[in-house]
Amino acid sequence: MNMHRRYKAPDIPSHRFAVGQKVRMKGWGGNKVKSTATFEIMATLPAAGGSLQYRVRDNDEKHERIATEDNLEAADMWSTKERSSFDRKEEC
Repeated sequence: MNMHRRYKAPDIPSHRFAVGQKVRMKGWGGNKVKSTATFEIMATLPAAGGSLQYRVRDNDEKHERIATEDNLEAADMWSTKERSSFDRKEEC
């Protein structure tokens, strides 16, 4: 028997945001972040504690931050993967 046929790779969740995409922080663990601050996704990182992570940077700052996906939102509705599902609804 070929054991490799039985093995199924674990489902790895995909990142919602892409490198270069603009996002905003929903909250930042007690630190104050301007609600109008826009961050750019610099890199996607593996999950930690069940939530995917990103390296983000605000152009006004010289350092980068690590943020979890649940603390980020798209800066505009056209910059997320949901756009493709919106386009399909319009075609119907």
